[in-house]
Amino acid sequence: LPFSLAAQPDKVYKSLKEVSDPMQVYHLQLHGKRLKHIPSEVYGMANLQTLDLRGNRISRISDSIASLVHLRKLELSRNPLMEIPEAVVHLSELKELVLWSTYVSALPVESVEMDGRLELLDLRSCPLLPDDQEAIRAQLPSVRILWDYACNCGD
Repeated sequence: LPFSLAAQPDKVYKSLKEVSDPMQVYHLQLHGKRLKHIPSEVYGMANLQTLDLRGNRISRISDSIASLVHLRKLELSRNPLMEIPEAVVHLSELKELVLWSTYVSALPVESVEMDGRLELLDLRSCPLLPDDQEAIRAQLPSVRILWDYACNCGD
């Protein structure tokens, strides 16, 4: 293959228009694009490792997210997202889930399966009551969880 057609695993795509071969996309940044949902083209990017969707208008995550089997980081900050689908739990390579400043107040019951795999869960500026925090901590006891700025003293 000519060098220009070879995979560039460090390239960060900032637009779907840049993508000629979805299999060559490892990092995708679509922040601040006013998206109301994750574009269906994203689910065909089987090698995607990082997906940055912060600052959009996404209120729901499709179960199609499960097709992104190599996803390591999922950034959903500042979206009107209220819940995380069970499909996210099955992303076996996911290490970071960033939900800062969303409306998420609970995780799927199945998220207990992510304990030991997930390394960081960012829930800062989310509407979490102490009972919500306790429930999430019980589901994910070995995960580093960021709560509110004032509460991150020991984490």
